Amino acid sequence: MIRRITAFLLTGFLFLVSLAAQGKAPAWYLDKETQYPGRSFIAAIGEGNTRTEAEAAAAALVSLFFNTTTEIRNEAIREFNEAVQNNTTEFSKKTYITESAVIKSEEEFLGLRFANPWQDQNRRTWAALAYIDRNEAAGIYASRIAANMAAVNALAQDADREGEVLYACALLYRASVLGEMTEEYIKNAVTVDPASAERYRAHSSKIQAVQSGYRAKRSALSFSVDLRGPDNTGRIGRKLSSLLENAGYAVSQGRTAYTLQARLSMEQETTGGGTHFVTPGITIRIDREGKTLFSYNKTGERSGSRSSMNTAVTRALMELEADLEQHFITQFTAMLGR
Repeated sequence: MIRRITAFLLTGFLFLVSLAAQGKAPAWYLDKETQYPGRSFIAAIGEGNTRTEAEAAAAALVSLFFNTTTEIRNEAIREFNEAVQNNTTEFSKKTYITESAVIKSEEEFLGLRFANPWQDQNRRTWAALAYIDRNEAAGIYASRIAANMAAVNALAQDADREGEVLYACALLYRASVLGEMTEEYIKNAVTVDPASAERYRAHSSKIQAVQSGYRAKRSALSFSVDLRGPDNTGRIGRKLSSLLENAGYAVSQGRTAYTLQARLSMEQETTGGGTHFVTPGITIRIDREGKTLFSYNKTGERSGSRSSMNTAVTRALMELEADLEQHFITQFTAMLGR
């Protein structure tokens, strides 16, 4: 037993001597708690073959403290950006959302910093320490949470005043995805400052109420599809119905609150050489009681066929279907959410 202890102490001594010989080992590498005590910092040491690898490893270890859901957060950021880009002010004249509401990087999200890295030349590895100053991070998160909640509350108030359910739903969608990001900030704020949990309880309740209101209004939306134009196959009408249903909206043949009015055109041409061409076009409106609430217009690429006009028409319809799936439904769901 004494031999084992002696060997252990000797190994540690030789390790320290080796570090001292290099003359570069920082204090945090030998004893992290000395420079970055847990009461004031969240810190972790990572190693790798390069400085970048070491810093990435340290950052990953720090992120474990937060139990962050990167994929969900990134999806919320993407949805929020889409929502803001799709005519937010058309639905709310008083609410303005800026890029300050969006997390731009992992470092910004965590309030992460790095100490000067160190290269262990004997082992040919790099070591890096990533840390978060608890007091500083708590202030950053508090500021972000306050700004975001001001926007959430403004959007919710505009939704309450909005008489058109479709527009109110669009406003609540923006408030919901912004609230989702804000909840991530609150989780992080409580991680760096556990005493702040009670302070943010009311914010979390408000966000949940907004999200619940959005789901309720959205589930009540129902549509009928009215397609007119030269489509004997009925494929465009079926495509529009399936796109709405796949996005989670109710589609009915009977009377509904909202009607998707689609007008199809097929400009046909046969050249002197016998080649048949078709240029498709479609105009879509979401109407309620004769009022247009959303519109989409598209003129497709010209499709041709040497065999017959019917073949050219079929190709044109297929191209139009692909466009509706890629552009129309994307724009519509970006306004109202999934």
